[in-house]
Amino acid sequence: MEIVSLVRDQRTLVYPANVRVLRIAHDDRDLRIRLAPGGPSPVRRVAFRLEGHDAGWITRDPPGEQAYDRLAPGSYRLLVAAQAVDGHWSRARALGLVVDPPWWRSQRVLALGGLAVLAASAWAALSHRARRRRREAWQLEQASRRLAEQQSAAKSRFLATLGHEIRTPMTGVLGMAELLQGGSLDPVQSAQVDAIQRAGRHLLRLVNDALDLARIEAGKLVLDDAPFELRPLLDEVSGLLRPLASAKGLGFSLACDGDVPRAFRGDATRVRQILFNLGHNAIKFCDRGEVSARVSAPPPLGLRLVVHDSGPGLSSEQQARLFRRFEPGMAREPGGYGGSGLGLAICQELAAAMGGAISVRSEPGQGAEFCVELPLPAAELPPAPAPASLPQGAALRLLLVEDDDVVAEVVSGLLRRQGHAVAHVPHGLAAISELACREFDLALLDLDLPGIDGTALARLIRAGGSRMPLLALTARADAEAEPSAMASGMNGFLRKPVTGDMLAAALAAAAGPR
Repeated sequence: MEIVSLVRDQRTLVYPANVRVLRIAHDDRDLRIRLAPGGPSPVRRVAFRLEGHDAGWITRDPPGEQAYDRLAPGSYRLLVAAQAVDGHWSRARALGLVVDPPWWRSQRVLALGGLAVLAASAWAALSHRARRRRREAWQLEQASRRLAEQQSAAKSRFLATLGHEIRTPMTGVLGMAELLQGGSLDPVQSAQVDAIQRAGRHLLRLVNDALDLARIEAGKLVLDDAPFELRPLLDEVSGLLRPLASAKGLGFSLACDGDVPRAFRGDATRVRQILFNLGHNAIKFCDRGEVSARVSAPPPLGLRLVVHDSGPGLSSEQQARLFRRFEPGMAREPGGYGGSGLGLAICQELAAAMGGAISVRSEPGQGAEFCVELPLPAAELPPAPAPASLPQGAALRLLLVEDDDVVAEVVSGLLRRQGHAVAHVPHGLAAISELACREFDLALLDLDLPGIDGTALARLIRAGGSRMPLLALTARADAEAEPSAMASGMNGFLRKPVTGDMLAAALAAAAGPR
């Protein structure tokens, strides 16, 4: 009869001889099996075999004992047999051993671990899928952004090209109309020429609005930051709007508070554009009464422009659509031309670019009031420039370099009407030849000439040592045209279409020390 013992938690446990299955914990040690003392006959040898652990039988002399320190987790079958003195082996007795695994290798833990692995795998798969979706979304966003930039750039190039191609023939239309107005016309012919000029100026406004919108969308709107005198600007806007109001039988007034600073720092052209567009829009929608504008400078705002009209007013729905692009009003300006639906939208964009805002107050039947607040600082005007060296009122010898015959005829005609002598050449090589043979007081250079363009021609003239005033004349509408022209040695810059007054002012302004 065998005796089974083991050590658990530093205590020796002894199991009865009739035990058939013994469960052993992972931390149990020193499992010992030996025969009980005494028996029916003497024992010569004792044999042990632990199936699943021992390679074969292990024999021991009496009293036989076999020890196992730590068994790997699993199920075993222990066989014990004894040999009598006559050499006969007894039938082996079997004892089942079950060694429990450590807790971290238990079925429950392994099952939980498996679930955790599955959960981690699922999370990893979902994370990978989410990262892939985010990457694909980012790539799509980048592709969409690049496509939008390409479309915006293409649209800007298209509008710039369109503006250039329209400005050139518009020079012919408006210039020829101005030349006709200076001739002998009967009332019917004079009215027809006036209609041509109104239509031409309206078309030019549409082109300018489209170009401004393209610059804003492309992020290429550049604002000047220079001191400007306010009251001459207001007088200019008033001079443009008053005839439009009179043509519709409307009263018009533009007042400026006495405490408004003389000068501000900012973009005078854009301030003028906002005030003109608001005033023009008010006149267009007003059929009776008056349009008034008031300028103030309440601290610390800077500059406030308020335009009020006695027109039909605006409903809340109309006000909600007011600053949307391509939302033209129903009214038509004198001459029968409606708006593009861009004027107010551009005004709002320009005001925002200056850090300001536009608001409107109106009710149906009560007119409308637009208020523009621009945070422009007051400024000191720089000293007045020295008088131009060109004699005022004198007949000048002018060289016009222009490849378009119609534009050349218009500009030459407007200049000759002012008493100047004009020589026209169609390209840069002819201009160099003409300058080598004759003396001129000033040259007007188109920037887009065949072969040698206007800026290259200006550099060649300056490289030859000439200090003759040069005036750039171009149909380009991009913001880089003027800085590029001035950097090449030009003394002045004019955009087509031009009028006689514009040419006269530019001739005086372009003159430098001689």
